[in-house]
Amino acid sequence: MNPAKLITWPARMYPDRIAIQCEERRFTYLEINRRINKLAHGLISLGLRRGDHVSLLMSNSSEYIESRFAIAKCGLTMIRLNARDAMETQRYILQHSETIAIVVGEEFKSGLKEIKKRLPRLKYYIALSGHEEDFIDYETLLYTQPDHEPEVEVGPGNLDNIRYTSGTTGRPKGAMMTYQAMQTRLQNYFMNLDMVITPDDICLSVAPLTHAAGNIFMPYYFVGAKNIILKGFNELSVLKTIQEEKVTALLLVPTMINRLIEFPHVHDYDTSSLKRIFYGTSPISPEKLKKAIQIFGPIFRQNYGMAEAMMPLICLHPQDHVTQGKDVNLKRLSSVGRPALGVEIRVVDKKRREVAPGEIGEIIVRGENMMKGYWKNKKETAKILKNGWLHTGDLATVDDEGFIYIMDRKKDMIISGGFNIYPKEIENLIYSHPDVKEVAVIGVPDDEWGESVKAFIVSHEGRTIDKEEITELCRNRLASYKKPRYIDILKDLPKNAVGKIMKDILRKKEWEGYERMVH
Repeated sequence: MNPAKLITWPARMYPDRIAIQCEERRFTYLEINRRINKLAHGLISLGLRRGDHVSLLMSNSSEYIESRFAIAKCGLTMIRLNARDAMETQRYILQHSETIAIVVGEEFKSGLKEIKKRLPRLKYYIALSGHEEDFIDYETLLYTQPDHEPEVEVGPGNLDNIRYTSGTTGRPKGAMMTYQAMQTRLQNYFMNLDMVITPDDICLSVAPLTHAAGNIFMPYYFVGAKNIILKGFNELSVLKTIQEEKVTALLLVPTMINRLIEFPHVHDYDTSSLKRIFYGTSPISPEKLKKAIQIFGPIFRQNYGMAEAMMPLICLHPQDHVTQGKDVNLKRLSSVGRPALGVEIRVVDKKRREVAPGEIGEIIVRGENMMKGYWKNKKETAKILKNGWLHTGDLATVDDEGFIYIMDRKKDMIISGGFNIYPKEIENLIYSHPDVKEVAVIGVPDDEWGESVKAFIVSHEGRTIDKEEITELCRNRLASYKKPRYIDILKDLPKNAVGKIMKDILRKKEWEGYERMVH
């Protein structure tokens, strides 16, 4: 299907309903579709043609949605830059992706100016506000254009976007996604719903739309629901918006969940309108999840996915978030769920044989929502795509009922004295201590054992971590070779732009600010 038909459909079905609300601005589906068309014609007027690459560098905004859809209607390929990445990372992606045009938020213009001379291929800089030398004003570009649908034919095999990985190990890699993959992802999402989404729903986007929140936004947009966009996360603004707007759904990353459940005034706000809280992107401890369910109710759903294969791949539905009863059911809070409809999921050993329940193997995926390959990186593509299966690098076990439990990333596994140690098991235990806010466990060199376990811990504000208590907790609940030999108490943990803890930085002794952060 031509993506233009999909994007235009809600404007025809629900022209007068509010499509997007961002700060003081509101647009109906008809109004936003006309603006999308104007921008599409504006991009074409610059000389951009089907297949050209256009990058987006902006915080959450209505213009992000307009740009994302306009690029699709033109048959262009979108590169979503993470607003929190360092400018040098942005420069690398802009250069590597062969970006020709960029739509940029006001707050990123000065940074772009500094790297502009090192981006000879980048011709067009479109700024959301203000006209100045070398920047095309966004609204001026729209003003002069017609609002009818652009006449561009786009096939299912054309590239919709290149999704760069978060770069936790080395340079970010660009996963190429076709329009067919994007449409399949949307179909899979609807097939795996555990509730009905209607035009009366209200979806709140507070996590970056460039990542998982954008995946949740799409189905709500296409059914004609109201979509409220916040430019950033703040506990008070999120809770006030839920109460005042009667929000029914939102996506939160684990860091946001942790901040909300520790917010002292969380119980002062009415969040009863919420029907679903989606979460994912990084692990959350069962203890934190239990507390979140106590506060917000049994409305949580986890979706597992990645840049190379879009969620939902594996789902943990609300009914599986059991907080009382048999141990086997309680354990499922630490799982990512069971395979989603529309994809094939296997957990296999090194010989690609499916593991028995309780054994550890690697999650591999097959489906039409997978990437075509990495942009300009055949070597890494060959490593991850084998015989039609995508090898995720996530090590996991499966129980008798098909629930999948991620043990760790292959690269994070610790080998001590010939024993395999999975940091997530240790982290989940340490998270159960009431004073612990965040924890990361890594392996460090050991002359006798090869590697030893080291834990980095951050306490909740106003509390103090007692290393002896942590050591005793681990001694009582873990095998002796698994307990941390070293514990460092930090003020914070290094994270990438999407909130994932950067263990590769923790492993480097030259980590800038490390000595300052250790208590």
